[in-house]
Amino acid sequence: MNILGLLILLMHVALAKENKLSIGLIGDSTVATTYGWGPAFALEVNKNVNVLNYAKNGAALDSLSSKLDVLLKQKPNYVIVQFGHNDMKRYDTKAYGDKLKNYVKRITNAGSKAIIFSSVTRRNFDKHGKIEPRMINGRSLADYAQVAKFIATEMHVPFIDLNSISIKHHNKIGPKLSATYNFTETDTTHFSKEGAKAIAALIIKELKSVIPELGTHFK
Repeated sequence: MNILGLLILLMHVALAKENKLSIGLIGDSTVATTYGWGPAFALEVNKNVNVLNYAKNGAALDSLSSKLDVLLKQKPNYVIVQFGHNDMKRYDTKAYGDKLKNYVKRITNAGSKAIIFSSVTRRNFDKHGKIEPRMINGRSLADYAQVAKFIATEMHVPFIDLNSISIKHHNKIGPKLSATYNFTETDTTHFSKEGAKAIAALIIKELKSVIPELGTHFK
């Protein structure tokens, strides 16, 4: 290859990198690469999309704050924020809302677009075969979902109510099929590969509706 050809090739590589869409994920273990929905989500994007998964097992908004800074240095176009499972064990909904608002401000100030998710449901069923919220310290994930929606509305950023969407989904398929989503037989929070894939499909469907410009970036 001559020098001109090499320069043209390098230019195309540079343009491809520049045009690549980047989506950051930050949240707890229900999003993380271990047994969250994040890896299944990453498999469903087109080759022009880079998914940066900064979610971590056991994380809450305050404990992953420094990781958000690391993520934002990579200049993602979008940052999906999903917390709640561990936050509800540590602080009340007001503190959660304040910390979530801080995340959105930092994401926006860095030039990225925040997308707030409410937490995917735990898969606990009542005697009628319907999802029954697990209470911790007198609070449920639904309480934190309401705050997430309020913050998204207040700060004018997109909101995906994954809590309600996933509850509706599991109520529809029932306990037996829902059990196939479990990471282990008794783990009704984290996901098997099949469960992660199903939740990722729900997320992508909703993203295409709420943020239409993302629609072409999925398979």
